[in-house]
Amino acid sequence: MGGYKQKELQHLAEQLTACRFQVTGKSTFKDEFVTAGGVDLREINFKTFESKRLPGLFFAGEILNIDAITGGFNFQAAWTGGWIAGEAMAQPLAPA
Repeated sequence: MGGYKQKELQHLAEQLTACRFQVTGKSTFKDEFVTAGGVDLREINFKTFESKRLPGLFFAGEILNIDAITGGFNFQAAWTGGWIAGEAMAQPLAPA
């Protein structure tokens, strides 16, 4: 993997899995928002989530200009968009 030695990767994995974080609470639901102001939805082909302006560039999730309260629908839109984009990107790699 990228010029790293197996021992270095093992050490990194051990450090990451050993980390502990204390969660002290959660904000109220109304304070959690999807980021707005991203890529204009009119610039996306929703069959592939590919940019209409720059073919070969794909977008999904909060990089898109979606403004809403966080919840299941927003998560589903991000997951589905990621799946569709991934499938579209893999299409040229599929055996004929």
